[in-house]
Amino acid sequence: MKSAAAQFEKRFGRAVKCGKDHRFAAFEMTLKENNEHDRNKLRTYPDGFLYYEITAELEIYEDHIRMTDEILKMLWENGMPAVASCDYEEELNRYIFSL
Repeated sequence: MKSAAAQFEKRFGRAVKCGKDHRFAAFEMTLKENNEHDRNKLRTYPDGFLYYEITAELEIYEDHIRMTDEILKMLWENGMPAVASCDYEEELNRYIFSL
């Protein structure tokens, strides 16, 4: 979990931390360890994301689509599998990524 938080701070600047919450200028994020994490099941389609090691809940303050795209791209570029679950999923850019 520290690795994910470090990547966010590297890209978006130092966060104000309060427990599991990380507040950045453009969004607030809560990182949680996923009790359902399973290395084998995370590679299953289409629900493998349910078994990722970490989950992050984000509250994005403005420009939701652009910021979500930027966050996903940053995670993927750093070898961290990620998916977005939000009301505007269909409006997000589609990057090619394989586990």
